[in-house]
Amino acid sequence: MGNQIGRRQVLTAGAAGIAMAGIAACSNTSGTAGPSEDELTTSAPSTGGNSNVIATAADVPVGSVFKFTDPKSGLPAYLLQPATGTFIAYSSKCTHQGCVVDAYPDTNAFKCACHGAKYDLATGEPDEATSKSLTATALAKIALSVEGDQISVA
Repeated sequence: MGNQIGRRQVLTAGAAGIAMAGIAACSNTSGTAGPSEDELTTSAPSTGGNSNVIATAADVPVGSVFKFTDPKSGLPAYLLQPATGTFIAYSSKCTHQGCVVDAYPDTNAFKCACHGAKYDLATGEPDEATSKSLTATALAKIALSVEGDQISVA
């Protein structure tokens, strides 16, 4: 499913015709660029008629990050598989001022280009500087359901 580039990757998924217009709402004023195009691989899961299916297990190799559009909120979100068979998902909405965070697997972080907030990739918790100076809280977890190899938003 798509080309794999590099040791770790950020994957992007979305049903055909769904645009991620919400990302443009938060401009990058800090000079920090998001993941490069070389880090992105595009893949769309077979949903079998279930519109809440966001990926298959094969779409999210252990240690990788899969970007998808949350079917409930319409916002970008991230799916991770930190250990075999364990899946977690986080909203991309920064808890400081609502900007969209990007995932950086090589530095184990989500980062907000608007104000520099940083969150742990595995837990969604803000780093110490972010929680103190920006009063940010953890990224919102998204409830998941796994049936066979299909991962859905619950």
